[in-house]
Amino acid sequence: MPRGKAMRARNGYGSVVKLSGKRRQPYEVRVNTHMDERYYPVYDVLGRFETREAAMIALADFNKEPYRISDRDITFSALYELFYRDKYEESGRTYSQSTKDCTKSAYNYCSALYELPYRDLRATDFKSILAQEGKRGNPLSHALQEHIKNLFSQMDKFALQNDIIQKGYSSFANITVSEDDIHGIPFTHDEIQVLWNNKEAPWVDSILIYIYSGWRISELILMPPENIDLNAGTFQGGLKTDSSKNRIVPIHSKIYDFVKHRLTMNNGILFALNDRPISAQTYTKLFKDTLASIGLTTYHTPHDCRHTFISLLDSAGANQVCIDRLVGHASKTVTTRTYTHKTIEELRNTIELI
Repeated sequence: MPRGKAMRARNGYGSVVKLSGKRRQPYEVRVNTHMDERYYPVYDVLGRFETREAAMIALADFNKEPYRISDRDITFSALYELFYRDKYEESGRTYSQSTKDCTKSAYNYCSALYELPYRDLRATDFKSILAQEGKRGNPLSHALQEHIKNLFSQMDKFALQNDIIQKGYSSFANITVSEDDIHGIPFTHDEIQVLWNNKEAPWVDSILIYIYSGWRISELILMPPENIDLNAGTFQGGLKTDSSKNRIVPIHSKIYDFVKHRLTMNNGILFALNDRPISAQTYTKLFKDTLASIGLTTYHTPHDCRHTFISLLDSAGANQVCIDRLVGHASKTVTTRTYTHKTIEELRNTIELI
């Protein structure tokens, strides 16, 4: 190659062109981003620069992380509109109104990001949304943060699919409130007795299942039928953390018949309404209506069942390691998550203390 002549860039890399005439920024960077109807490459203008060196640096930076020029400045708000239309209006799938409302509610808490280019957002931006204070100066609830983080994840996926971003930074933003830190009011012994006295009433058995198993509301609702083994007498599942996932909880003898009846009645689905699995939101309403129907007026949430389970085990003198295993809490004394036959029997003996 003759001395002084620049090496030709590879095909598709783009080019730097010096424009004619006197210009403050004469060097134009052009990049090939798509094909026309004849399948000829079409270039977009990345920008103009004062020097060739600055233009070459910009071109090199673009090739490290390519993006569609028309989308480089798309804002969080504009991307949300595209995502929402794609998922809820054009996908051909049917979503409940409650699911749509959850998405819209999560979006309403992201106003600080509305006008920012999506591809410029970093983990700190997403973290700031999850860490904001609610109306009363308290942190946003675990459930609300979960909805917001779910929205971030779906928008990241949509942006990745459309080459708007190369990396999803929202995955580094964690929920700041533990679900088990949520204030809860355990059911009293008298209230539990009222539940047993009304066990034939619709949905009362579901509340007892939660109280005697300690599962989070979503963990049990979303549990695949194959993870409920009536022969072995165990549930297996879990969400949230490494300590929670894939844990095994023996089915307490008091609720075994409830579980068996529901699986049989609902064709393998534990909690169903009109032959379809129900959502956490729908169950929460059923839960409140059920308590009211049998005369329990103390305000309770489904998560109170989990608090009750832990409280009952503690009052019965259960081993703390076994409690941690059953509810999926991280424990310094639990060095392995392997469940042997001995371990399961230990957990079964523990749960039967209630």
